[in-house]
Amino acid sequence: MKKILLLLLALLSANSWAVSLKASADKLAQETTRIGFGLALFGLVLSAIYFMIGRQDAGQKMTQALLGIFILMLAPSIVTFVKGLA
Repeated sequence: MKKILLLLLALLSANSWAVSLKASADKLAQETTRIGFGLALFGLVLSAIYFMIGRQDAGQKMTQALLGIFILMLAPSIVTFVKGLA
């Protein structure tokens, strides 16, 4: 009975949940970045197609796609900077 009680106390402690939540959040951040780069690549290809067919807003789409890629590449540095402020 004591072993079960100790096991429950270990599982319900704040430290064990914090570790698993942090690991889950880190994994989610990695997957989100991967999905973001896929969407950014799609936007870049789409804006290149707009340039080839001569659409008027092709320059704006290309600028937005490149700015999105730039922000995605800097995201880890931005997060580290914000964590350093706290």
